Amino acid sequence: MKYDVLFYKSRKTSYCEKALKAKLSTINMSTNRIIASVAPTKLGETLCESLTLCNCVVIIGGFTVNDNENLTTVLSRAMSNSGLNLKNARKLKGAIYDGYIIKLNKQMIIALPDNPEEIDFLLNENFLLYLSSVYSTDIENENE
Repeated sequence: MKYDVLFYKSRKTSYCEKALKAKLSTINMSTNRIIASVAPTKLGETLCESLTLCNCVVIIGGFTVNDNENLTTVLSRAMSNSGLNLKNARKLKGAIYDGYIIKLNKQMIIALPDNPEEIDFLLNENFLLYLSSVYSTDIENENE
């Protein structure tokens, strides 16, 4: 199964990309596209486009920005404008930084910090089992 990666105000992109690929490849997921964005409006446009191409989109970065462009703030605004609510979101408790999953039916946004060690921590075995169960039929169909 393919997923898009959106880097938002990230600094450690290549290290985070390697950490993400290492984890998701264990459940036969692979990268479709990698896109960078530094503005919330561009992130929103790219996210909408990505969700038309893939059921899973990973956003990396933007949590340490201390203004209205912080990823948590941007995602909260997007959720309120789209009709999603906190029932659709789940916090991933990290060792240092937290991440989020926003899921509606088969579509999922995974928001992760731009820290490769934290990505490794957050995408633990339990999370990978959960992700694999959500997309098991999609992954099986791609392998046929």
